[in-house]
Amino acid sequence: MKNFIADLHVHSRFSRATSKNLTPRNLAAWASVKGIQLLATGDFTHPGWLEMISDQLKSVENGFFRLKDQSGLDQELPWFSGTGGAEDIRFVLCTEISSIYKKGGKVRKIHNLVFMPGLEAVRKFNIRLGQVGNLASDGRPILGLPARDLLEMVLETDPLAFLVPAHIWTPWFSLFGSKSGFNRLEDCFEDLSSEIFALETGLSSDPEMNQLWSALDRYTLISNSDAHSGEKLGREANLLSGEISFPALRAALRKDTGPARFEGTLEFYPEEGKYHLDGHRKCGIVLEPAETARLKGICPVCGKELTIGVLNRVFELADRETPVRSAAQKFSSLVPLTEVLSEILGSGSGTKKVMGMYNQLLRDFGSELDILRRAPVEDLKKSSALLAEAVDRMRKGQVRRHSGYDGEYGRISMFTPRELLEFRHGRTFSLGGEAEKNEEIGQKWRKPVSTVQDRDLVEDFSPNEMQVSAMVAGPGPVLVLAGPGTGKTQTLMGRIRRLEERGADFGRMLVVTFTRKAARELKERLEKTCRKPLPRTDTLHALALEYWTEVLGESPTLLSEESSRKLFAAANPGLQGKTLKTAWNELSLARESGRRIPNEYARRYLDQKTRFHLVDYTDLLEFWMEKVKSGSYGQRFNHVLVDEVQDLSLLQLNLVMGLAGERGTGFFAIGDPNQSIYGFRGAVRGLEERIRQSWPDLKRIRLSRNYRSAQDILDLSSALLPERQTLVASKNLTASISLFEAKSAEQEADWIAARIRDLLGGTGHWQADRNAQETIGPGDIAVLVRLKALTAPIARKLHATGIPVSVPEDEPFFADSRVALLLSMAGRMLGLPDAASDAPECPEEIIKKGPLALAAHLSETPPFDGLFWKNSAFLGLVKAFQTYGGWQGVMNMTQLETELCAIRARAQKVQIMTLHGSKGLEFDTVFLPCLEEGIVPFAGMDMLLGKPASEILPDMDEERRLFYVGLTRAKTGIFMSYCSSRKFYGKIRTSFLSSFVRGLPQDMIRKSALKRHVRRDERQLSLF
Repeated sequence: MKNFIADLHVHSRFSRATSKNLTPRNLAAWASVKGIQLLATGDFTHPGWLEMISDQLKSVENGFFRLKDQSGLDQELPWFSGTGGAEDIRFVLCTEISSIYKKGGKVRKIHNLVFMPGLEAVRKFNIRLGQVGNLASDGRPILGLPARDLLEMVLETDPLAFLVPAHIWTPWFSLFGSKSGFNRLEDCFEDLSSEIFALETGLSSDPEMNQLWSALDRYTLISNSDAHSGEKLGREANLLSGEISFPALRAALRKDTGPARFEGTLEFYPEEGKYHLDGHRKCGIVLEPAETARLKGICPVCGKELTIGVLNRVFELADRETPVRSAAQKFSSLVPLTEVLSEILGSGSGTKKVMGMYNQLLRDFGSELDILRRAPVEDLKKSSALLAEAVDRMRKGQVRRHSGYDGEYGRISMFTPRELLEFRHGRTFSLGGEAEKNEEIGQKWRKPVSTVQDRDLVEDFSPNEMQVSAMVAGPGPVLVLAGPGTGKTQTLMGRIRRLEERGADFGRMLVVTFTRKAARELKERLEKTCRKPLPRTDTLHALALEYWTEVLGESPTLLSEESSRKLFAAANPGLQGKTLKTAWNELSLARESGRRIPNEYARRYLDQKTRFHLVDYTDLLEFWMEKVKSGSYGQRFNHVLVDEVQDLSLLQLNLVMGLAGERGTGFFAIGDPNQSIYGFRGAVRGLEERIRQSWPDLKRIRLSRNYRSAQDILDLSSALLPERQTLVASKNLTASISLFEAKSAEQEADWIAARIRDLLGGTGHWQADRNAQETIGPGDIAVLVRLKALTAPIARKLHATGIPVSVPEDEPFFADSRVALLLSMAGRMLGLPDAASDAPECPEEIIKKGPLALAAHLSETPPFDGLFWKNSAFLGLVKAFQTYGGWQGVMNMTQLETELCAIRARAQKVQIMTLHGSKGLEFDTVFLPCLEEGIVPFAGMDMLLGKPASEILPDMDEERRLFYVGLTRAKTGIFMSYCSSRKFYGKIRTSFLSSFVRGLPQDMIRKSALKRHVRRDERQLSLF
């Protein structure tokens, strides 16, 4: 049975902090030197590396690869000419993926190895993964995709594909890491946990340490180099025997009986790993777990939390006093040969002196691993007696251990300084004479008292006095003024639960939300705590559509806002430019205020809708309002609860008040006038006064305790309010508020990307080592801008940097209801089972010709009209038909896109959105860029484009409230920035800092700017 050594975790030249010499040929040359027969490709998700893999490797055994051209490998390592045997070296397709996301109230940073059985599977996987993050920014992509969902994607790609959690104990980026890991594998992978059958232990632990925890007994523990350069290959590796193929490798790791068997591992001494013990590298503090426990996990120098090492974390989770050894999990500990030579020669490991002897030993004895494991000590003595003694001590474990900690590699030495000095003076010593002995096993594995609390606890909600007052108020009308972070949703839910306790009939209860998303989230929460059936919960427009259908017996063809504007323009061809925009805005605002505009433009628009049997959103509300006023709707609800009441137009407010009845009994509205930001859509001014005109006995309750933000953020933002209504923070949080002045939008985007990387704690080990602060997840960060047009340069920079980022996207063309009908017609022709039965009939020969033929045939057949065939959704269908070669291609594309949308939705990313879009959301840290006068407050597009100012002036009070909304989204961090010069729609615009920012308390803001001359950090990144 053939024995072979496998290193299954390697990186390419496309990963950060790696050697630029790394190519498949270079890796094969080094594998020959090291004595490795099976090597992971690493980084197959990177398009550049995948191209090199495809060009330089060819498929051989089932699922493995080797070099296409093995000639000239000596040129890869010019110092060594013995790179023969490369024809025996196989590659397995593998990549490492970094998942950074939030789960269980904590940021998780998990690295996983993914193995694929062929290039077709790799390409299929990469297409799906590319929807979640930028695969070209780093050989090890950074995603906001939870590890469980990543595993699901792997399993769906190919039945032989598998995932192995990487370096499972590393503090910053691992499954069980002290900084961002889980306490149980099942908490991470949930229902798919049984699909994990192997774990990579990492450099700072060995199998014996892992055998202290019985939960790991069922897994195969593998060890790999995680090499970032060829020199580091094989510093840890796996021993296997039997057939060399992908299915055999998978079966061996699964412990299945088959053609291959897992025989054990070759290990670092774990003390040499750079996370073995606890400590603070910057403070020069290194501690054993018992000392850490005595200090309660606090650094005695700086007073901050220590970085808890692998040994301590193993002790924390262990359930055994001594390891239970497994016959199947054999291992031996080695020291890299260049380190051994460096010690005995007294010269650096990369010096000519060391490399010269290294080269000669390879010629005399074969590969490095053969020298370290098998070369007879007596034969090694012929080259160097000191080398022979060093290798013998290493094999016996008689070594001196200087443990690594907090990103600092440890050091293993074979001799005391005195021994080396005596030997160089010609004295000899007996084998093992003065070498330091290992610690006693019992002492080595003695567990200290754990200082780490359960990291997955989530704080319970307990209502305060004013929230309770709001929950029980009534039965008359109630208005709750709930500032940002004051527990508005919890109060609304508490109100519903209290009504349930009092026996309220949910069938006669209505809950109105401002968005469909808010309605879904509220229903999900209520399902966990309330009886079924739940109260009717939705937006006013959705409820109005439902009522229209109920009364008239069929759903109307509903116009989107864009389609409504276009239909108005088509009905009034004499209106152009600003005149058209002004006429449309006047009509829209008048209708939302409950007023009629008896002009010719409105009449033509109404006629056009009537002609094509179309309705807009306001039609739905007016129809419902008319029925409520006439009394034909009746009194259907005993309780009407309204969320975000400040955003309702007068028409909407009158409608919900009408639904509550003449006296307002059971009416409960909650919101914050200081966050009223939809005046341009007709949102009511003087909300409380409007309600009180109808119901003088209205009870007002104000919530003032904030559960989101640090007090400094609340104090800062209150300066924007006319009455400086300061909220009181319930949490003792420390805020960071800063302002950066950039010279250009590009410099601003660079600064934002750098700060976000810092907040994420870096996205790789090398960054975590340099910035060991408490970190947050990508989903905890938002970048908020005043205009959607300002998002592009920031999104491009974050994407290029490899930061998971999400920007609001336009709805795909196939989401349009009338495009969906056309797709159903095509689906029916293709024999698809899910084709809609209500799709219009049309001859197949016309359908086959495509969307343009359908447009000519159906023309103005309801629900279609002349305007539809010109809108963006239909034009998107036309383009897709041409791009994908017909209906079958379009169907495949829409199916794939629907699936990819679901994948994207699962990933946690930095959110880039408008200030309006951020309403109702909260983040740990908020970036507010583009804070120049004219943008914030917004002075209109004409001014930004250098045109004469519009006659319609912006509402400065609303702009101020909008900025207030942006500031109060943050829990602890606000990063503001502005540019002295910005390119906007092709024009360079010189500007200055927003008056809103200048009006904030300046002593609370830390200011910065890039100086002209900046000292460069000349430290070189370690290649691991």
